[in-house]
Amino acid sequence: MTPRRPTLLLVTLAALAPACGHRGDPLPPRRRTPPAPHDFRLAQRGDALEARATAPLASVDGVAYQALTVEFLYAEGLKDLEKAGRRHAVQAVPGSRIVGMLPLPAPGTILRVAARGVAGGEKGPRTLTLSLVAQAPLEAPSEFRAALAEDGVALAWHGVRPKAIAPPTPVPTAGPPTVAGGPLPPRAPLPTGPRPTAPPPAAAAPPAVPPAPAVPPAAGARAGSEPVAEAGAAPEGPRRNGFLVYRRIGGAAFDEPLVDEPLVERSLLDPGAPQGATACYVVRAVASSEPLVESAPSNEVCVDVRDIVAPAAPAGVAVLLREGGLEILWSHSAAADLAGYRVYRTAHGAPRERIAEVGTNRSAFLDETARRGVAYAYTVAAFDQAGNESAPAEQVEANLP
Repeated sequence: MTPRRPTLLLVTLAALAPACGHRGDPLPPRRRTPPAPHDFRLAQRGDALEARATAPLASVDGVAYQALTVEFLYAEGLKDLEKAGRRHAVQAVPGSRIVGMLPLPAPGTILRVAARGVAGGEKGPRTLTLSLVAQAPLEAPSEFRAALAEDGVALAWHGVRPKAIAPPTPVPTAGPPTVAGGPLPPRAPLPTGPRPTAPPPAAAAPPAVPPAPAVPPAAGARAGSEPVAEAGAAPEGPRRNGFLVYRRIGGAAFDEPLVDEPLVERSLLDPGAPQGATACYVVRAVASSEPLVESAPSNEVCVDVRDIVAPAAPAGVAVLLREGGLEILWSHSAAADLAGYRVYRTAHGAPRERIAEVGTNRSAFLDETARRGVAYAYTVAAFDQAGNESAPAEQVEANLP
């Protein structure tokens, strides 16, 4: 009988052949080319130009970066950015905000700037090209001061309000379009609180160039009411010139201004600074909000933010004669952060003395040290958890017969 094993082996191999064969063309490797940086902005601050952008997190095909470079390309006038422009490279952490400081050309010079990412030798596409007309450095505000107020941090300063300048006319060039100043990105989150309220702009002739669109206001600041001291046109719509106040908390960096448009006044109330934190401030004079042209910062002022509002004085103070002395009674305070009450006594010809401090669950105190025949005046004050003490309640006189 002829063995059938070779035939069986061939059938088995034929059945397995499709599982081991070619399934299709291999996928191409994912590109590491970075996309264009976003949130790109250009500003003149004092005697320097500041270009900002947010570095990409991953390539155009989703390859995550460990590190990359953001390259700022800049040129004066009509010079081609690629052929004749200069470059300023900044090492970046993916997803972080990058700041490039560029030299300020002579006043009146148009500077054009763009940004792109570079990773592993691969250059990504450029952003829109932003343009700015260099200005002589503005005079910085002075004598900036801050003080705690009942409803926030009160800020005040001295300084000349710059005259408004018009945005540059876009320069026709090849390549990505040029934008005067560039789009303003969404603001960074700020502590919740009352929205800012600024006074209406002073009546004046409108500018030759339509004003830039308004930026959504940041939470927390209210302008004062000091009038404008010098001449200067305030355009209809969003104000372009004035003052911008910046705040940082603790060791953080200054970020977005506290108000949505430059202030005319030299004062501001910031109710949004968090309790228990150290809030630091600077103010800058502003000649244009888009593109941003502002002075160097003023002196920095810092305030330890804390509660300075005392509770209301207790009401209904009365003194009753008891067998063991004089009992002082009062009505409970409604303060949310109440910590307790202090009872004071004054004898004729003697200074006022505190004879008791009791908790929030008490509304009476028995003075067992009162001497017979001595007239006393009693009062009660409330105090809160921050140590703020109310004004004393109305005095009540009594004595032990």
